[in-house]
Amino acid sequence: MSLTARFGGRVRDIRAAECTAAESVGDFVCIADDPPNGHDLVAKADPADYNKLPAVGVVISKSEPTKCRVQWFGETPNIFAGLASGEIYFLGTDSKAADLPPMPTTVPLFQQSIAVATAPTRLYIEPNNNLLKRIP
Repeated sequence: MSLTARFGGRVRDIRAAECTAAESVGDFVCIADDPPNGHDLVAKADPADYNKLPAVGVVISKSEPTKCRVQWFGETPNIFAGLASGEIYFLGTDSKAADLPPMPTTVPLFQQSIAVATAPTRLYIEPNNNLLKRIP
């Protein structure tokens, strides 16, 4: 189920999803399995695990431990802090937005650009599905 809304003059796509208690607001998520009950089933995206990629969106709210809303595209509400406007952000090893791509140390990591900061508290989500494998 998709809700198209206007925020800051830009279209955004927000979908209801089922998750686990491990996902929190600000986590970037991937599709985890076939959708039960008509909602996406999501889990934290992980650049070290190809099966948990690509990140498709960010959790913007949780109504219950296993129910969340995921924004797939567009400008987020004010859920972040300390972003640098105009900076490109990447999927970090903690499933959060990172200002630099994660550097592999012992295992390969996949690099994915996910958003651009539009303000210190907001990202414009536009995940790039072209993953770059970085070898330690």
